[in-house]
Amino acid sequence: MARQLYTPQDNTRRAVERLMSQIAQVNGTGNAGQQFTVSPTAEQRLEAKMQEEVSFLQRINVSPVRQQKGNLLGLGINSRVGGRRSAANLPRQPRYIGAMDGRSYELETELFDTMIPWNILDTWAEFPNFGKLYADAVARAIGLDRICVGWHGVEAADDTDLEEHPNLEDFNIGWLQKLRLERPDHVMGRALSGGTATGAAQPIHIHADAAYKNVDALAYDLIAGMPSWARTSTELVVIVGQDLVDEKYFPMVNRPLSTTIDGGKSTSDEAVRDIVVSAKQIGGRPAAIVPFFPEGTMAITPLKNLSIYYQAGGRRRFIREEPEMMRGMVDYQSSNEAYVIESTDHMVMAENITFTAP
Repeated sequence: MARQLYTPQDNTRRAVERLMSQIAQVNGTGNAGQQFTVSPTAEQRLEAKMQEEVSFLQRINVSPVRQQKGNLLGLGINSRVGGRRSAANLPRQPRYIGAMDGRSYELETELFDTMIPWNILDTWAEFPNFGKLYADAVARAIGLDRICVGWHGVEAADDTDLEEHPNLEDFNIGWLQKLRLERPDHVMGRALSGGTATGAAQPIHIHADAAYKNVDALAYDLIAGMPSWARTSTELVVIVGQDLVDEKYFPMVNRPLSTTIDGGKSTSDEAVRDIVVSAKQIGGRPAAIVPFFPEGTMAITPLKNLSIYYQAGGRRRFIREEPEMMRGMVDYQSSNEAYVIESTDHMVMAENITFTAP
């Protein structure tokens, strides 16, 4: 027996039509149902919305760039700019406020395609802020994926497979993989392979009879491996997953569930998309739990040392309904992006951490 297609309510149809008209108007296109280039204003709004919905993105650099390839911006890395001249005829010497070390980036095309079923849209259409509910849901989904890729991405495959790589490992090269590739001497817990820290796991044991008695000892050792100018940074943060710390050190504030596609029924607390910074320290530095951070891993870096570059004017989008697939409203978006460590001097990591005896 053939399945009956779901027919949206009349008020839902009108709400969707108004939304698509607004999107078309903001982007200067006659039809949001045909692929269009997102306007600079709308692009900035999308980026701001993602950062609003996923607060971790506010703590790092999310920066537009013009070129598909280019030199790193060196954002968030302090350099010395002070000086003095004793005579008016001596030239002044302005210096770049970042750090240029000759390293480069290359943007990869990323597809962010979302679908919201008609029955959910029927529910949202009852509210006057229908457009905001829709925009928030899409921005949240894309923002969370960005973070997941940053921690888990190891390659930019031509064809991704979400079933085989549920953490988007094949979507783009994330920050941790960049450190393995670009600064293997700053990575513990993995063997070298071809001059990179991408070989077999070499477990780091934390145990009473092991070299490291606790996570603090490991953090101190990691920081000691940084160049002197980096390890003295007051902005270093120890990034960990919940598995590496006692939960009592990270009390969660009871906050309301976010508005989501399922009405907040299956989502967890705001912590799913927020960074949680503890009053406690690890290795003498502030400790932070961040979304999707891999278990058995510790990374130490200023948060502003982590960047996502996206190509300004490079976002494409079109929206349409797909009744033939019994779906609902589908929002196709693409953007050219890269994950960047501004200074590898300022980042170290340890992985494959275990609390078992060696």
